[in-house]
Amino acid sequence: MTLLPYSLAQDRANARFASGEQQQNKLLEQIASMVIRDKLVAPRAMNFIVREKDVALRYSTQVGMNMRSSDDQVVTLHRHALGQLAGKVELPITFLNKLNTFTGEEWRPELLAHNLNTLFHNTAFERGSENPRFLHRIVGTELRGFLSRRFNRHLASLPLLRAFVESVRQAEAIPIEATTTDLRWTLKCYLPMVFEAFAGQYICVGVAESNSDFGAGKLSITQTIWDPCRDTKTVLDESISRVHLGSVLEDSDIEVSDDTAVKEVEAQAGAIRDAVKQLLAPEAVNKALMAIKLAHEAEIPWHQLKSQLARILYDKEVATVETLLNSPDIMDLPPVGRDSKGDPLPTRWWASTVITALAKNESDERKMELQQHAGKFLSMEK
Repeated sequence: MTLLPYSLAQDRANARFASGEQQQNKLLEQIASMVIRDKLVAPRAMNFIVREKDVALRYSTQVGMNMRSSDDQVVTLHRHALGQLAGKVELPITFLNKLNTFTGEEWRPELLAHNLNTLFHNTAFERGSENPRFLHRIVGTELRGFLSRRFNRHLASLPLLRAFVESVRQAEAIPIEATTTDLRWTLKCYLPMVFEAFAGQYICVGVAESNSDFGAGKLSITQTIWDPCRDTKTVLDESISRVHLGSVLEDSDIEVSDDTAVKEVEAQAGAIRDAVKQLLAPEAVNKALMAIKLAHEAEIPWHQLKSQLARILYDKEVATVETLLNSPDIMDLPPVGRDSKGDPLPTRWWASTVITALAKNESDERKMELQQHAGKFLSMEK
């Protein structure tokens, strides 16, 4: 592989730094515009119906739902919330998916609604409780999250994202990428300089924040690296990892006082500021660069790597990786050595890079997952 000049890496990094602010602002606008309504609902107040060929949820008018109109008593089901509903009553997801596909056979969604009604109206969810309830998180007319009463709503996206943006700005880091779905989001910011981890390998070091208001992921602050020449990103150390778990919600908690909410958010915002400062400190940057250098020197036989990849990649993806290993000119990847038999001998850095290369063409949620897996190859011992 021909060594690339430092100037090329810096130019490509500068181009992304110039446009990152726009992505960050768009993410802030999207989250600020999302209004979540929270309801504590008893299972027997939930009635699943079929409406417009899909299963929907109608709330009983006898449970104090404070709905604004009769139309407001029915919500559609986001696929994530539907999966959470099925999980709570141990309804197999494969069975659910077969019934949740309308193919002209009206009985399928009808049977799914019947199963959900039977299970939720007859299951004993909380031992010793006569009034078990669940937290429903509604956006518009869509149930997007179906969660336990211990879900911590104060790990909320907007105030914690603002705290993160303020912290990275103080550390002089710059946003380059914001990804968001209906369920979760990630913002990545990097120090505006390029480091050489080893000869010809240029890296930017930064931090990322991720969160979900619907139980599709925890609040996390991670160190992340970015190869500006290949435009691949890898997640390294996780400084903050908070699942949304708190005290049991009561009706009075839904309308929590402003003072209580502000104190909880400020406490978490302070932890975010400390984490960003720590992960962007010179010591943390040097540690990341050393991890890359050691991974570059750590060879791993293909049969061993293949076994590890099989746990995180689909069969077709593993086959693609094997093709890339034997045909190095297909894609711009780090060089590989040869074992005593003359077969290709990859390194942990090669493995990490090829995973992030696969992630580039994936959906946002899958991309985040693969970038996290790629980072684990840099934390393994040589």
